[in-house]
Amino acid sequence: MSARDRLLALLAHPPSDVTGPWLDLVEGRPGSRGRLQDAWQSEGGAGGYDGLLAVGDRLEGVVPGLLGGENLRAFYRVDDRLGLRGGETVLDLACGPGTLTRRLARAVGRDGLVIAADLSVPMLARAARSTPFACVDFARIDAMDLPLRDDTVDAVSCSLCLHLVPDLGTALEEMARVLRPGAPAAIAVPSHAPGPLRPLTEALARFEQARLFAPGELAEQMRTRGWTGVVERPLGGIRLVDASAPR
Repeated sequence: MSARDRLLALLAHPPSDVTGPWLDLVEGRPGSRGRLQDAWQSEGGAGGYDGLLAVGDRLEGVVPGLLGGENLRAFYRVDDRLGLRGGETVLDLACGPGTLTRRLARAVGRDGLVIAADLSVPMLARAARSTPFACVDFARIDAMDLPLRDDTVDAVSCSLCLHLVPDLGTALEEMARVLRPGAPAAIAVPSHAPGPLRPLTEALARFEQARLFAPGELAEQMRTRGWTGVVERPLGGIRLVDASAPR
C-alpha cells in the first residue's frame, strides 16, 4: 500500500482530488493569521526558513554541550525524543521545508508513515521536492482542524507552529484527539528572551503578530488538558516540550 493510500485511509473525509504532490485538506482558504504567517506563505519566506534550518541541521552534531549543543540536537533529533523504533504513523505538523520530516522518515522506515503537513504551499512544495521517501505523504492541513480520524497517529512532531495558531487550546486538543492515548508528542515553540531583552522580543512578537511563550507556559497549558509526562527545556529563544497524550 502506498503512503497516499495509507493517508487516505486515516482521513475523516477524503477529498475528491487525490492527485498531485500533496492533498489539500483545508476547508476554504483561511485569511491572514499575522505578518509572520504571511511570510511563511511566500516563496521568499519559505526559502529563508529552509536555509536557516539547514544551517542548524549541519551544525547540531558539532556544537559543544556547554554552548547548548545537547538541546540543539534535541530539536533536530525529534525521532529520538519520540522514541520511534520503526513502523509508526507520525504526523509532522508544520513540516516546513521537510528538514525534520526526513529524519522522521528514516526512523519509521518503509513500514511506517510520515504525514508531512503544513498550511503553506511554498513550504509543502520545498518539502515534497527534498523528501524522496516512499513512506512520506504530504498534505495541506490547518493545525486547528486536523482532518484525521480519532486515535490514528502514533506520534506527533510539532515544531515552530503553535505561536501562529489563533487558538492554542484548540490546536492542543486536536493533537490529543488524533493521537492514540498515551502516545508521544515533541513540540518546539519560540519563547520570550530573559531579563532586559524581554521588551524587545515582546515588541517583535507584536509586530509579527505572533505569540511568544514564557517558561512553563505551554507545559502548564498541556497539563490542564490532561497531557502527562510533560517535560520542558530551553534552547536559546525556543522551548522544547515533550509530553504524552491524555489517556
